Amino acid sequence: MEHYLQAGSADEQQEARRFIERGTCFLAYNDGKTMRFAPSRFIGYQNNTFDKHSSNAERDGRVTNPAISRLLETPLPLADTELEEQYQQYCHSLGITPRPKGSFGVSRKYWRL
Repeated sequence: MEHYLQAGSADEQQEARRFIERGTCFLAYNDGKTMRFAPSRFIGYQNNTFDKHSSNAERDGRVTNPAISRLLETPLPLADTELEEQYQQYCHSLGITPRPKGSFGVSRKYWRL
């Protein structure tokens, strides 16, 4: 996701922002300067690309979230007020107006690295 945001074409950067805007579950990580947020429904697939993702008819957060939790050896993501505030700031830094909730009106949840 970070590659698309930093080095992708204008269309890829826009698509990356859409994933972040619409996401519900995120891996939150610090790049040394700021918190960043990678949506689970994209990063939960090995070697994923936008092309692979759009052609994967079986993509589903109910698959990626347990896979990410197993990999990180942590529970499923949880709501976190502090990370929600940082997510909002991150969105604004990307020119995104964050939605009040994630997809399907569900509260956003996070894993923290």
